[in-house]
This record gives sequence, C-alpha cells and structure tokens, in this order.
Amino acid sequence: MCNLPPKFHSVCRLCLSFCGDNCSDVKLPIFDRDKDKSRLSEMIMTYLSIMVSSEDMLPQVVCGSCAHKLDEFHTFRELTHKSERLLEQFVQYANSLSGPKEVSNKTYLFHKH
Repeated sequence: MCNLPPKFHSVCRLCLSFCGDNCSDVKLPIFDRDKDKSRLSEMIMTYLSIMVSSEDMLPQVVCGSCAHKLDEFHTFRELTHKSERLLEQFVQYANSLSGPKEVSNKTYLFHKH
C-alpha cells in the first residue's frame, strides 16, 4: 500500500490544480450519491475518454473550472446533435416537396471558378 500525502486527494483529478481550505474555487465530487445532481463521472468518461472509478486511488474531485468546461462540452454536443437532426429533417422536407434530384458529382464537386 502506498503512502499518499493527504493533499493528493485535494487536487483536481483533471487539471491538477490544488486549492487549500481558504480557496474560493469549489471542489466538486466526481461521484455524488445524488444521481440527479452530479453526472461528472459520466461526462469525464464520455467527453474526455478517461476512465474514473470510485474504487481507484486517484483524487475524487474536480475544480469548478473543469466542471464548467465539462458542462460546456455537454451543451455543445447537445447543440450539434440537435442541429444535425434539424438539417436532416430539412433535407427530407425539401425532397418531399420536389422529389429527389440527381446531382452530378463531376459538375459540382471540385469545380473551379
């Protein structure tokens, strides 16, 4: 068993920032018992491809800045998925009005003006 210093578990799991007791930056637990409140572990695995476990010996907190970035990743992902669905629906709607038209790839792709 290794002897880790107590401060080791107070660093952000993602950026390694350290914040002592008198710091204004909040440390958020990666694993929260209230599943509706915290999805940090899922977001870390989904957006960063970092496997986290409540059983590992690594820090179990992230700083507010990293948590905010994960929220931004999530918001951006949701926006792009919604945009993709809307664009696909628009193409389907446009095709239903005029019927599908064949487009010659030779005419439009790599056409130099």
